[in-house]
Amino acid sequence: MLRIAVCDDDVLFTGMLEKLIKKEALANGIEIEVDVFFDGSMLTKYVNLGNLFDLIFLDIEMSQENGIEAARHIRQKDKTALLIYISGYEQYLKELFEVEPFRFLSKPLDTAKFSRYFKEAYERINENNVYFQFNFNKEIKKVALKDVVYFESRNRIVYIYLKDGREEFFYGKLNDVEKELAGNKQRYLRIHQSYLVNYDYVSTMNFSSLVIENGGKSTTLQISEDRQKKIRKQLCDLASKKAGVD
Repeated sequence: MLRIAVCDDDVLFTGMLEKLIKKEALANGIEIEVDVFFDGSMLTKYVNLGNLFDLIFLDIEMSQENGIEAARHIRQKDKTALLIYISGYEQYLKELFEVEPFRFLSKPLDTAKFSRYFKEAYERINENNVYFQFNFNKEIKKVALKDVVYFESRNRIVYIYLKDGREEFFYGKLNDVEKELAGNKQRYLRIHQSYLVNYDYVSTMNFSSLVIENGGKSTTLQISEDRQKKIRKQLCDLASKKAGVD
């Protein structure tokens, strides 16, 4: 699911852009969710509530809060969202550099260029910004999968332990998380009914447990007896592939 925001105070233009986005997504088989905002302040308030986006189409000149100010506020919450500015005024180039825009589009919209930028943004998001998204307290949250050390399930709650020491949690099943991550480039091992571990943080392993290293801290997790043989094989295969690549 690609979460997209459109922010522009031109109502007719936002309607046209939303149609283009949906048409492009349909043509490329991309599942999307689009939210439309008519001022930067509306967008930043929504982001401040914990609603994050993968891709944001953002006008620069808007009445209450312009696109640059909106982007500065968004960057305080989310460093990874791709920003495509709808208007490329040269006098704003210095300020735009601060908020790291991905691309620029001018009005009237060049549909061929829009199509190309949309595909490039989607490719960038898939390659570099792979997220796990979950709901808690009616808010949509996301975490970068490369920063997830492991998932733990306890009493119908899934806890997410992150590289920077933070913890997130949500109500759900670890089986559903495992299914969602199947086939993902990030490698996860289901070592126990309660644990789903990121292979990149595994340092050592014996028959019944493995050790995770993160930020100088070691954590030992048990491997359930019925999974020991399968996990040893998975770890050997992954280690061999890594050695072959390196």
